[in-house]
Amino acid sequence: MIHGHEWAESYLTMSDEFLSEPERELRAFIHSMASLVGPGAIESLTELWLDELACMDCIPEPHSPNWRSVSLAASLKLASRVITSQFSCPCL
Repeated sequence: MIHGHEWAESYLTMSDEFLSEPERELRAFIHSMASLVGPGAIESLTELWLDELACMDCIPEPHSPNWRSVSLAASLKLASRVITSQFSCPCL
């Protein structure tokens, strides 16, 4: 089993033909958010996306294009965390 950075590298460079729709959407979310928060957050971003998936009332069908809703929910959660952390930090 591949862990940590090696897993991230292999997953993020894997061809789309080997990935299901949910995996493609997760990878797109990781790519877009890692470019903003840094590549060291890949595992945290994956966990955030999976947590949001688990919280959904209705999980999209395997071949549905509606997997983007998971990424949207995860993006909102991440934005909320960033905003909260900025307000909780003492100003200089």
